[in-house]
Amino acid sequence: MTAGQIGSWQSADYVGRWADEDVLGRVLEIPRRISLALLADAGAEVRHVVDLGSGEGPYLADCLRAFPEARGTWLDSSEPMLERARETLAGLGDRVTFVVAPAEKLGTAGVEPADVVVSSRALHHLTPVDLARAYREVRELLRPGGWFFNLDHVGAAGDWEQRYRRIREQFTGKRRRELQPHREDEPLQPVADHLRYLEQAGFAAVDVPWRLLYTALLAARR
Repeated sequence: MTAGQIGSWQSADYVGRWADEDVLGRVLEIPRRISLALLADAGAEVRHVVDLGSGEGPYLADCLRAFPEARGTWLDSSEPMLERARETLAGLGDRVTFVVAPAEKLGTAGVEPADVVVSSRALHHLTPVDLARAYREVRELLRPGGWFFNLDHVGAAGDWEQRYRRIREQFTGKRRRELQPHREDEPLQPVADHLRYLEQAGFAAVDVPWRLLYTALLAARR
């Protein structure tokens, strides 16, 4: 892949390059732990976890290890990610169901009702219209009292986002090889818009329990 080309999540080479140098991966362990701590603190009954845009499946793996009686649904549109996720999640056996579908098609993917829906670095690929619809479909999928955690990149007013991008490597480290942007990139939606879409979708309580620069954990309950 040469400079100026656009990457694709359907390319095994691109997916491999992205995943093998995921400089943000370790940083995101903290917000994932926060979401699991919130579930434990609430005494949540977790029987089924759905992971939207699951990629290699680290969020889903964390959830199923924290709640050993739960089963999980991996959902992603990337066939190369599916192959990597099968390896990552192999230790969980038949507790994981794999569904190849885009996150914005959750409502028609045939996924069973869930107690927890999580997503990490996936929904920022959606247009505002698709994002708002995805939030509505997540709420419809959740059982009453269910939880939704979206760990994703968010926009910021003025030139804050560009400032954040310039300094992020000080906290995450730098890729050895530059990675081209991927085809589904959309302008990042500000946190305020995410919270508004969640409230409009009918979530009763929404908040931002963690944020680092332009990546945030959005939490909501049905």
